[in-house]
Amino acid sequence: MRPEQLQIFLKELLPTARTFEETGEKKYPFGVVIPRANGEDRWHLIGQLSPAEKHDTPAPATTGALTEGPPPPDTAPAAAWLAATLTAAAHPEIATVTSWPTTAGLTIDYHNGARTFVRAV
Repeated sequence: MRPEQLQIFLKELLPTARTFEETGEKKYPFGVVIPRANGEDRWHLIGQLSPAEKHDTPAPATTGALTEGPPPPDTAPAAAWLAATLTAAAHPEIATVTSWPTTAGLTIDYHNGARTFVRAV
């Protein structure tokens, strides 16, 4: 899944989310703004292709075992909340979602070997 596809998925999953383009953000090509009770979270989406992919061809959808987990509490820290939200959504292309230990962000690994790095901005 490429960053533009993840943006679409996040907007479908979280109807109040907006893309950076919709908010006028021009510094980053892909990202989402997610409103939450304590403000908004801004996430820059950075893609890494799988070893077999090329930028000029569509990304193959490779599915596997679904991620599973409970929905996050509304009061969870931003990265933990987003990781739990993605895990609970059980998208068939997502293999794992890992929060970063020292900074606000996470890595999404896909079954096809691609990754998305989700960085708080």
